[in-house]
Amino acid sequence: MPLSIRLLGRPSVAQFDSQIDSPRADAPRVLAGRKPWALLAYLLLTPSGVTRRDLAELLWPEADDPLAAARWSILQVRRVLEPDASVTEVDGRLQVRSVDGAEGPFIDATTLLDGRFDPATVDVLFGGELLEGMIFPDAPRFEDWLTIQRARVGSAGSAALRWAAVVTARSEPTRALGFVDRALWLDPYDDAAHELGIRIEVERGALLAAGARLDAAERRYRDDLAVEPPATLRRPLERTSDRGNISLDDTARALIDTARARHDAGDYQAAIDAARRATSAAAATSDDRLEAESYTVLAAVLIHSLRGRDREAVGLLDRALALATSANDDSLLVEIERELGYVAFLGARYGAAESILGRAAARATRIGDRTAAARAQTILGACQSDRADFVAAEITLTEAMHTLGVLGDRWEPYAAAFLARVHVRTGRGAEARALGREASERSRQVGWLSLVPWQMTVVGEAQLDGAGDPEAAGRTFASALALATEIGDPCWRSFALRGMGLVAVRDGDAAAALRLFGQAVDEAQSLPDIYTWAEAVALTDLVELEDGRDPARLALAVSIARRGPMPDLLERLSAVAPDRVRDRGKRQTPGQTLRR
Repeated sequence: MPLSIRLLGRPSVAQFDSQIDSPRADAPRVLAGRKPWALLAYLLLTPSGVTRRDLAELLWPEADDPLAAARWSILQVRRVLEPDASVTEVDGRLQVRSVDGAEGPFIDATTLLDGRFDPATVDVLFGGELLEGMIFPDAPRFEDWLTIQRARVGSAGSAALRWAAVVTARSEPTRALGFVDRALWLDPYDDAAHELGIRIEVERGALLAAGARLDAAERRYRDDLAVEPPATLRRPLERTSDRGNISLDDTARALIDTARARHDAGDYQAAIDAARRATSAAAATSDDRLEAESYTVLAAVLIHSLRGRDREAVGLLDRALALATSANDDSLLVEIERELGYVAFLGARYGAAESILGRAAARATRIGDRTAAARAQTILGACQSDRADFVAAEITLTEAMHTLGVLGDRWEPYAAAFLARVHVRTGRGAEARALGREASERSRQVGWLSLVPWQMTVVGEAQLDGAGDPEAAGRTFASALALATEIGDPCWRSFALRGMGLVAVRDGDAAAALRLFGQAVDEAQSLPDIYTWAEAVALTDLVELEDGRDPARLALAVSIARRGPMPDLLERLSAVAPDRVRDRGKRQTPGQTLRR
């Protein structure tokens, strides 16, 4: 019988039967006090472990004897975990480990983040905020860490609820609507969740209820945000229910193949047109798997071609996920979840992205699809890099790059470029330059030219490492900007302009740097679904250079970095304006998601 450790909502430790919602009659184990719970949460969510001294400084910075306070709390945690698990010290670092022969403990927060759950688990899994109600004003660094982890876990929780709604929509629509409503309580402006709720009502024949949901959602956007509601909310009411035309099967399959071929050739509008016709044909058949594939292909084309279409794409992927779940098609489910994870990654919802991508990679591994697993790992490693977990990112991306290289898959230079960026951000410029150049050359060889401008900006940053070569970096960034402009990618333009701003800072030209960083921010904000980390890092550069003089810009940078979370950017912003970044008096609660 595994040990169950609940960190979400009111924390608890208890012995559970095989079903996590069926506790034994035994009394829960008691762990008293905020600091022991803080220590346990930190150890469980920091798998690399922590030294005693670092832990003492983190949690007891003002104690007369921090190490003694740490020893007492470690003892309390050991007592509540034994005999199933314990706090052990390996190479000077403390970790929670299961005892030999014992089943590992169930930990709600890590289960949520790893994506290892089913709808029954989600029902009882997301019980509230991490260490709900606990505050640590006497341990500001730990409070910062807790704020970051709450954002990460909260993002994963919202994604889990929407996933559970999608996979139960056809078999248990009432239950699915309950998941939707819980997701909307966490984020009242989740476009995809609103659309999903309306679609579930339509598909179960409750058209009046669907209309009421649509009216309520549109009023919320207009009244609360003073914006027009997204057009995607009305899409479920426009869908035809005329199915069963077998003669359209071949038409749909041919159009799907055409859409993929046109997309690979870079003819995006033709790909979108073919994919839309494929969805219309597939929707008129009785083939769930075919319909799911058509939605997946259209969503992928929208996501990876012209920016600004991710809202529509997520709704399509949710529909595909429900159909592929009914068809029990694991290969298609992996593709759908990788695309959903990618959109969450672009939007800096890293807890959600990592949960979805972890599930996709595990499913791909289970069915023996090494290519699909490595592609999911590539985006997972990018998420880890964005939130500054460079150790995990390097491990994930190295494994993905190696697997993709062995298999000869075209994604190998994509993984290599993300790994090169990890090298840049950890001060290994020479390695980054070599790997970035190789990745750029391989992208050209496989015809993936849209990646090249971004890979060039990684090389340019590496050329600035240490003493660096600002002149060479300037040429690299300028070439990247020209190519990004030719391709028409505002995200890569943002990275290139930011790089040119970094060169201007190195040259001592503050005025040029301010202008270039401002242009980089403008490019990153030009569409609603451009890579959010590009906006966040350019904003942080701008705030630093301005010394935080623009409060609106500072507030936006802080809100994005908190939401991700992006701890390294928060640290830089804190150095500029510590009071603004470490404002613990205004805690964000469920239902108060920051909107841009």
